[in-house]
Amino acid sequence: MKTAILISCFDWYETRLQPIRAILEEKGYSVKVFTSDYDHIKKEKIRNKIADCIYVPVKEYKKNVSVDRLVSHRLFAKNIYTKLEEEHPQLIYALIPPNSVAKECAKYKKKNMCTKLIFDIIDMWPESMPAQRFHNTLPFKYWKKLRDASLYEADHIFTECNLYQEKINESLRRKCSTLFLFKAENWKDSVLLEDKKAEEYKQGKKVLRLCYLGSINHIIDIEGISHVVRFLSNEYHVEVRVIGKGESKDAFLQTLKEAGAVVDYCGAIYDEQEKFELLKDCDYALNMMVDSVSVGLTIKSIDYMSYGLPLINNIKGDTWKLVNEQAIGINYCKGEDSELLNMIRQENKKSHHEIYKIFTKLFSREAFIESFKRGIESI
Repeated sequence: MKTAILISCFDWYETRLQPIRAILEEKGYSVKVFTSDYDHIKKEKIRNKIADCIYVPVKEYKKNVSVDRLVSHRLFAKNIYTKLEEEHPQLIYALIPPNSVAKECAKYKKKNMCTKLIFDIIDMWPESMPAQRFHNTLPFKYWKKLRDASLYEADHIFTECNLYQEKINESLRRKCSTLFLFKAENWKDSVLLEDKKAEEYKQGKKVLRLCYLGSINHIIDIEGISHVVRFLSNEYHVEVRVIGKGESKDAFLQTLKEAGAVVDYCGAIYDEQEKFELLKDCDYALNMMVDSVSVGLTIKSIDYMSYGLPLINNIKGDTWKLVNEQAIGINYCKGEDSELLNMIRQENKKSHHEIYKIFTKLFSREAFIESFKRGIESI
């Protein structure tokens, strides 16, 4: 029986690899999934292990920006190479980053040319990191080269968004295709019900409900969000509902309050139905990241669309194009406050139901499966 090896240093099994595994098994492959035994978010060894995965031991680390983290990823990549030598697979499917995984898989491919190698770029290191001043230093250039030099050995390259294909060598794009993230629809069809409530007024101003969902970290545009809230507070009674956690939580909440918003902090919530119930009455979702981050589409964006929420967005690439072409919100640039206000006044955004239908067309599990099948047809 043909053997396929799926590789992910991070926890992408249910949201990326599980449907790919099912498709390959339908095609007659015996599939093994290798992942690390470390939870890179909680910073602890994984306890509730998935039976269908093989966990590779790695070094623990506590800080995302640290030598220990690089060592941990390098150890994972070295162990993966050893596994490949033991298994002799006919197909390798590797999620990148870490870029060191790309290097080790490419090294195996050079020695075993009959093996099919597929890379899946789900993030771009170091381009997606906000530390722009370091991007032209030798360590960062070497880090990027680990990935770029390895891509030439691949039979096919999936990218998590179209923007990433613009970041790699043009000669590689002929063997690239986009494989958007997907989200399982595991909550009730409440979003399909009637959309809006009656207009509400507080303190003589119309209520404008905004929301923020996801990690509250150094790459969200806290300054930009606070500027938007402060400007809109001149005309609206602004309420911001926040779901999430992170190292920048306290600063973010305080900044929102100082900007004039009434803040409802709900903490970290993982239940989909509960999140939908908290967000369904919001008028817009805040989808803003710092300019220095190279990203085209985020899980946050897909989450918002899955709840039928229009975006106030500053993320370029795929998301910017989607907002423009599908009218699912407002693209905002610094200084365009009047344009933002006018668009909110006009209320010509799509309904929750219409945005939800765009989500199912582009980011459902079914859409993901079709994109994957098209991508591997050539190999």
